[in-house]
Amino acid sequence: MLRYDTRGDASWLTLDRPEKMNALHLKGWQELRDGLDRAADESRVAVLTGVEDVFCAGDDIALIEGAETADDVEELTDCLYDVLFGIESLDVPVVAAVNGLAYGGGCELVAACDLAVAVPDATFALPETTIGAYPPYAVERVAETVGKKRLMELALIGDPIDADRAAEWGLVNRVVPDDELEATVGELVESIATSPRRSTRLAKRHAAVGAANPGTRERIRGAFQEIRADDECRAATRRFFER
Repeated sequence: MLRYDTRGDASWLTLDRPEKMNALHLKGWQELRDGLDRAADESRVAVLTGVEDVFCAGDDIALIEGAETADDVEELTDCLYDVLFGIESLDVPVVAAVNGLAYGGGCELVAACDLAVAVPDATFALPETTIGAYPPYAVERVAETVGKKRLMELALIGDPIDADRAAEWGLVNRVVPDDELEATVGELVESIATSPRRSTRLAKRHAAVGAANPGTRERIRGAFQEIRADDECRAATRRFFER
């Protein structure tokens, strides 16, 4: 699911599940969490990207459909929380190299990263509510970036936006041609690596403190328990499988 390799001052974490559009199952979220922790120990910067022309299609919907018990929900939400909110407190900057579609949890990964560079054909969407779920990181954090009305458009309607609009809204820093994506990310890595490690760590830490919201983990867990107990939400998830 996850490829890990070191390139200079950066650890590149590549989502590699092309048959499922790099969608993350539970093991995938766990591998990503462990890979980010490893990158914080070994490199100055972590870079997230995907194989082929997809960044990440989000959660594997079977993961949500299979969360039947309170323990299942707790395991799922803890993994989501540890990765998405954990990026904020990671000791190294995280850069998203968005090589294509970023939907659901994939879009939230982009939002959670400290910097993001996208190719022109990249698209971004939060379609979770249309399939009986909801985007936990986005509703807690993304309004700070794009504004509440834009967040609600993403989260309640679910339609994708293109890379230029994502840049206009602040979800990504730059849009570059496909063949310049890795080089542009490499330049960002080099620039970050010229600064003292403690300086970049403190910049991240204090930005995260400013965004901190007590009780977030418990709030997300409770919301997913409500979703999995609701007949209408469960029916919407089943309809997704029947398409």
